[in-house]
Amino acid sequence: MTLAGPKIADNASRGIRAVAAKGDQLTDEPRVVEAPAGLYDEIAQDLQQMRFAAGDVPYAEIVRRIAVRRERNGVQAGHARPARTTVYDVFRIGRTRVNPHLVGEIAGALGASDLEVAQWEARCLLARKNPPAAPIAVPEPDPPTPQPAVVETQTPAKSRKLMLILACIGLNVLGFTVVAMLGLPLYFDMIGTAVAAIALGPWAGVAVGLSTNAIGLAITDSSSIAFGLVNIVGALVWGYGARRLRLCQTLPRYLLLNVLVALSCSVIASTLLVLLFNGGTGHASESTTRNLTAMGNPLSVAVLGSNVFHSLADKLLTGFVALGVLSAVRRGMEVPFYDTLSADTMLHLKAAGSPLLDAGHDSRPAPARLKVRTARLLPRKGRPKPVAELP
Repeated sequence: MTLAGPKIADNASRGIRAVAAKGDQLTDEPRVVEAPAGLYDEIAQDLQQMRFAAGDVPYAEIVRRIAVRRERNGVQAGHARPARTTVYDVFRIGRTRVNPHLVGEIAGALGASDLEVAQWEARCLLARKNPPAAPIAVPEPDPPTPQPAVVETQTPAKSRKLMLILACIGLNVLGFTVVAMLGLPLYFDMIGTAVAAIALGPWAGVAVGLSTNAIGLAITDSSSIAFGLVNIVGALVWGYGARRLRLCQTLPRYLLLNVLVALSCSVIASTLLVLLFNGGTGHASESTTRNLTAMGNPLSVAVLGSNVFHSLADKLLTGFVALGVLSAVRRGMEVPFYDTLSADTMLHLKAAGSPLLDAGHDSRPAPARLKVRTARLLPRKGRPKPVAELP
């Protein structure tokens, strides 16, 4: 929200004075911010007091709440998160300019109502219109935590991303090894690829996938490196599908995303199998290929049909395992769309648990009500009692 011009500022000033005059009479009105206009230091101090009153909310948590509110309003995840230092600077004294809209977003993140948010923004506009004659020297309040904990450097964030990439590679190698040892008709070598592509972006998923296939050379044979192209395609579809096509906001969209990954990977894998490996590399799922070939299907059709069947099952399971891993990842870093996807998944699970009624209603059917039939009025001595009749 951007307000400009003396007329708008005068209207905002009159609105604040009118609401303040009613504040002592109407106890159910939202709290009005009362402070002289034109003092950015007082605005910063009042915001600091509001932060303490809300439970000493960390600055990182304020940044996360603002990002969530912006995403709900349609802002892309990559542009929704403000810089932590920018939010922290709003709480510092000695400022000569502030962003009224950002002040309103901070107030909203700390629990202010829509009316209070508008009053905070109007107060900043009035302060801009009526600057103080001279800066007021007020000692800066000590932050609740040491300064290095507030202004976070780029190094810890990069370290967490690097650790996540290494953990994702480990997940892929673990799944790859388990399938090779047990002879399972699945793959399970792209769980880490999915996590990295959704949490860090498609090219981080590509790095995880290529690293997995390079390590796979020591587990199986040289065919592993050829299927690195499958991991690349899966990472790109997961990453761009989540961030560009927004297919991670609801459970049906997330299922569709995993189906698209399965089909894309099947086309690439089937082509490689037919052109380079004569239809197979010894994987357990190739028994389906042999059965389809015995039924008279061409080799290319049998390989594609078998791969699509097993890949659909594998990628759907991979998607749900990745969703569980993302719930742990989000404790250390921001994961786009996870909150909305998790909430929608819980709603669908609750709905599946109560098939008789829609979600949100009582899951037990209401008991049948007894109908009461009353006989005609007779003389007092012969009047019968009401009779309960089953439906």
